[in-house]
Amino acid sequence: MNPKIENSSHIKEILQLHQAFPDRKEFHSKVGSVLKKMATDKNFMQEVVKRNFDDTGFLKQKWSGFNIPFLYIFENDFLNIKIHLFPPLESKKEHLAAHCIHHHNNYLLTTYAFFGTGYETILFDKEITEAGEKNQVHMGISENFKQADKNPHTVDAWEPHVVFAPQDLSATLLMWTPDKVRSTDTLRNVSFIKALKTPLRKLIQTFGLESTFGIAEAATYQWYVKDKKFYRIEEEAYFSKTKAEIGSEIDDYASQMIFAFLQRTDLFDPSYFAHRVKDPAFPKYYRKHIKEAIAGKAIADVYHREEINIPNKAYTKADILEAVKA
Repeated sequence: MNPKIENSSHIKEILQLHQAFPDRKEFHSKVGSVLKKMATDKNFMQEVVKRNFDDTGFLKQKWSGFNIPFLYIFENDFLNIKIHLFPPLESKKEHLAAHCIHHHNNYLLTTYAFFGTGYETILFDKEITEAGEKNQVHMGISENFKQADKNPHTVDAWEPHVVFAPQDLSATLLMWTPDKVRSTDTLRNVSFIKALKTPLRKLIQTFGLESTFGIAEAATYQWYVKDKKFYRIEEEAYFSKTKAEIGSEIDDYASQMIFAFLQRTDLFDPSYFAHRVKDPAFPKYYRKHIKEAIAGKAIADVYHREEINIPNKAYTKADILEAVKA
């Protein structure tokens, strides 16, 4: 962790709010204003960049098609603050779903869009009922808005939502927290507990204690639209394809998106990165885009996929609205 981040006024303010407002919804309602201040504090954001590219864990991570390219800001046992990047579609189609409808289990999410056009989203009713066909369900819409019109905004725990691919490269500051402060939260980062994560999760699920420990149920679903109907798909089945996408092309994709973002937000520090690339252990796939940025070459966009791992490959906002009416 970078001490300049840990000791910054922004992080201190968030930690003070965490203590002052144990109710997580109330806490999230207060945090958006701090995220706004972070986004406009260039010195802080440049330290965020250094925090990541000085960090062995970030540099050694394995990018995959499953990952949203991101930068860490701060995390502890109770909260996680990051930057997420969202690429545009090469076709510039509007209202194409970037992924399945999903929720984040027992986590609340507050986002502040600070760069690019931002995305449009639909939030759905939490109550999802089964319909006639196998895996068919009924879903209702609770809200539909563009980030710019409700910025920041919070997505509740267990609240299904979908993001539509933005028109331009976009970025959000975001904070995750569990829906409650639990005594078990402090176990999340204990090394031997993390090593036993899978068997412990299965044991908790066997005894039906998911809510007590704040973890997902054994069968977690996501949803999509086909032929004016909503269907569910098991999360692991849906993500299996993208989790398997690893290698040099994926690394290059993530690197290009990150450095296009750093260049366009004026967060790329040529002297810092010229020094970092001298480290023999520094990942090779970042070097290409660092050299381009140092040379003043504009880093081109990478694009969001237009097909996802569902039977009909894609669906749109219009498809969702028709399925709700059907």
